[in-house]
Amino acid sequence: MNRATLYLRSSKDRSDVSIDAQRRALHELAVTRGLVVVDEFADAVESGKDEDRPAFQRLIAALKAPARAWEHVLVLDTSRVARRRLIAMMFETDCAKRGVRLVYKSLPESDPATDMVLRSVLQAFDEYHSLISRAKGLAGMAENVSQGWRAGGRAPRGYLLEYHATGAIREGQPVTKSKLVVDDTTAPLVAAYLRLRAQGVARAVAIERLQMPWPASSTHSMDWQALTYAGHTVWGMHAERQAGGTTAGEKRRPRAQWKIQRATHEALITQGEAEAILRQQELATQGRRQRASPL
Repeated sequence: MNRATLYLRSSKDRSDVSIDAQRRALHELAVTRGLVVVDEFADAVESGKDEDRPAFQRLIAALKAPARAWEHVLVLDTSRVARRRLIAMMFETDCAKRGVRLVYKSLPESDPATDMVLRSVLQAFDEYHSLISRAKGLAGMAENVSQGWRAGGRAPRGYLLEYHATGAIREGQPVTKSKLVVDDTTAPLVAAYLRLRAQGVARAVAIERLQMPWPASSTHSMDWQALTYAGHTVWGMHAERQAGGTTAGEKRRPRAQWKIQRATHEALITQGEAEAILRQQELATQGRRQRASPL
């Protein structure tokens, strides 16, 4: 049979190969191999470090479906499938098990032994590139935090992002960094809520007493960001995500692992109030952990 599907993935890297460019290249590959493209799966601006990608998950489901309409998967290069060797090897194994041929445009046709070696080498470089890029990115964010800048992400409720030009230009656009400034429209209510929480008032009671207009579920993250509301930039709070979950099964790292740059913006609450809120959060987490653990 001569039917094929495409898997396309672009990353957050601005210099990465676009989805359209990949599609053109793979249609050309299909013509040279005598294949008819009948479907495609595309993940735009998705990291290859794990398999938690919408189109990739749909591709895996389609691969396992009895009524699958193709026998080849065309991909531009090994890094499109994953930048983790284990994920790439598992996908290749699934393809082989189901009689589907995985074809990389970047790999020349060769004998099975040579093909195996080339794939292994490229997959190792893919993972190496991912680890190096991550290390550089983390170092850059850490330096930004040490200078009082934001490491990224949206402003927490009660603040706005204020952007500052760095003088650098990237792809014709000025590079900016951001700091938090108080949002006068929401900060008073946020501060009132956090002060009640610091006094030990239950979340639901505080929300009702203040007639807060926001979803109750969103205030949980406000509690955890207490140090931010005390005027500090906090980075590295959340655990690394892997394969749809988090390392050690915990959403947040222990506080000792948080990176904190103090006094980077105007505070809405005191340090003592922030500590009181965090102690409540940590005690609640500890209680849930104890209830969930077997006797």
